Amino acid sequence: MSLSQLVKAHQQKQVESRRHNDQLRKDALATTHALNDTLSDNINQGVSTMFAKQKALEQESRELAQHTARYTKQTKQWLQLVDDFNDALKELGDVQHWAQVMEQDMRAVMTTLDFVYQGTGSDETASPSSSSSPS
Repeated sequence: MSLSQLVKAHQQKQVESRRHNDQLRKDALATTHALNDTLSDNINQGVSTMFAKQKALEQESRELAQHTARYTKQTKQWLQLVDDFNDALKELGDVQHWAQVMEQDMRAVMTTLDFVYQGTGSDETASPSSSSSPS
């Protein structure tokens, strides 16, 4: 083999080696891009899922706050009703006590009136007998 053939063969091998290296580089870049895209899609999908879940949680939190406010308002109304009912019961107790006091007072008045009536009736009974004796 001559020197020129050796140089040509060497240059051809270098060209083929460069082509092969360029092809490997292109394949590696394509694989890296594909891997990067796959990882990004996977991460983006996770982020997207978490974002959707966060929005759902925020919505549920707002609904819970509304329900809590509504229940708090209703509870306050119930407490007011119970307080009003309690006051009415107290007033009823006061009326019952007043009625008992009035009943006792009326009995005392009736007893006094009976006593006075009996005293007046005995005087009238005693008067005619004393007036019939002198006659």
